[in-house]
Amino acid sequence: MPELKSRRVWDASECVLMLIDYQDHVLDVIFAQDRRVIELNVRTLAKMAVAFKIPVILSTVGVEMGANGPTIESLQSLLPHVKDIDRSTMNAWGDPKFVAAVKASGRK
Repeated sequence: MPELKSRRVWDASECVLMLIDYQDHVLDVIFAQDRRVIELNVRTLAKMAVAFKIPVILSTVGVEMGANGPTIESLQSLLPHVKDIDRSTMNAWGDPKFVAAVKASGRK
């Protein structure tokens, strides 16, 4: 019988919630899911992160360049102390400010 890998439950002290590109222009091109459901789901995630004291990182693309708008208001209103990290590239992991924010959280 193969050895079973140890399964752990995530601990809030090890987590960070990264919310990337929750912007009007992105949500406007998603047709597979109702936008209201997407917003409800992300708002629920944000509320739970706050309740469990999980750091939240918000990232946008193209706001400073004038190409896109900020994080949607319904999400920003739940996270008034979280500042968007705006990127000029699509890949968040390729942005030094985003990577620095993840590392600064001290979470795994």
